[in-house]
Amino acid sequence: MRILALSDNVVSHIYGPAITQSFADVDLIVGCGDLPSAYLEYIVTLLPAPLIYVPGNHDPDRYIVPGGINIDGRIVNVCGYWFMGLGGSQRYKNRGKHQYTEFDMNLRVARLLPRLLYNRMRFGRALDVLVTHSPAWGIHDARDVAHTGFHVFLRLIQWCRPRLMLHGHTHILQNIQVAETEYLGCRIINVFPARTLTLLQPCT
Repeated sequence: MRILALSDNVVSHIYGPAITQSFADVDLIVGCGDLPSAYLEYIVTLLPAPLIYVPGNHDPDRYIVPGGINIDGRIVNVCGYWFMGLGGSQRYKNRGKHQYTEFDMNLRVARLLPRLLYNRMRFGRALDVLVTHSPAWGIHDARDVAHTGFHVFLRLIQWCRPRLMLHGHTHILQNIQVAETEYLGCRIINVFPARTLTLLQPCT
């Protein structure tokens, strides 16, 4: 499966009718947050591929993309792959729906554990792809509060062993900062501003 993943106001990078040629082989669009909903809707109208997305910390409280599937706090099956979505960032101000303390994010993950356990028993794997806005702690994150990653994402990878984690939030400088890291067999990719990648069929 060919994936186009985007994050953090990538409008200036991928825009215009030429995307129908540039990304004709894309099977799935993944929004990793801080993207105008109208822009994602525009992409969906041009590419014949489904869209899944999570909100970022700068997205409005009621963040809806027509034609897309909000997977924030959910586990969904798309094209035969299990995706789990956890949007938002570390809380760094009092207001804002898509901000969480470490404790808050642990609670969000705990609510999904029964489904992950069911998947493992029923399908032999809990999860294929973890989609987040923020990075995991210590991997592609920064030391300021707003851009510190979540510890619980590391534990999720340890428990579920997904093959892929896609995130945004931290803006990398090409050829200066690391954009891809492997952790316990999971490819962790900072998709900012946009990345295309191939995900092989899951083992059953």
